[in-house]
Amino acid sequence: MSDQAFAQWFESVWSDREDRVYRGLFGDLGEGVYTAGDSVYKRYGKQPHPGWLNHGVFACPPTAQRRSWLYVTSGLSNPWNLDVPGKDPSGFSGLGFELVVESNEPADWAVPLLHNLMAYELLVAVGTYENAELLEYGNRVPLNGSISPKFQSQIRWLLVEQPKHYPATFELPSGRVDCFHLVGATDAEVDFARQNDQEALVELLQRGKAYPQTDAQRLSLR
Repeated sequence: MSDQAFAQWFESVWSDREDRVYRGLFGDLGEGVYTAGDSVYKRYGKQPHPGWLNHGVFACPPTAQRRSWLYVTSGLSNPWNLDVPGKDPSGFSGLGFELVVESNEPADWAVPLLHNLMAYELLVAVGTYENAELLEYGNRVPLNGSISPKFQSQIRWLLVEQPKHYPATFELPSGRVDCFHLVGATDAEVDFARQNDQEALVELLQRGKAYPQTDAQRLSLR
C-alpha cells in the first residue's frame, strides 16, 4: 500500500471519530478543535511528534439532551502505531482512550487541563518516562495544585471514571476506544477514598451533586 493510501485511511479514521462518533455522543462540537501546540510539550521539556500538534480538544456546549458543557480530547485514539489499515492487534485504537471532563458552566481551565494530560499520556505511550503507565479506570490523578490557574481551587485531583450517562466505549475502523470521564476531587475527598474505596467517594460526590460534573469553585465534601 502506498503512503498516500495509508494517509487517506488514517484521515478517514480521524474523521469518523469526530464527524460520526463525537457528534452522535456529544452533539454540537462547538467552535472547532483547540489544538495544543508546542508550548504544552515544552512544559515537559520534550519535543513533540509533529503529528501530535494536530491533536486537540472540543468544547461542546449544552444541548437539548445535556445541560452541561463537555470537553473531550481528539487524537489519543489515532492509530499512529499502525503502518497498514486495519484493526490494531491489541483491539484498541491508538492509546485506546480519549479524555472527557464536564462542567455545569463554561470552564476556561478545561481545555488547558486536557491539553496537558493529553501531552503527558502521549509522552508516556512512547516510553519517555521510565515505569510510567497510561491512565486506567479507577486511577486518581494528582494535579499538584489547583485545577484552575486563576484561583486556588480545592479541586486538586481527578478521578478516572467510566461514564454512565453516555456510552463508555466506541469502535473505530482501527479498534476500540474507551471514554475516560475525569471528575474533580479535593485532597480530603481522596483521603476518604484511600480509607474506604473509590466507589464510596463516587457515592459521596453523587449525593453532594459533585459528580459527574466538575465545579472548580465547589468546597470539599469532607
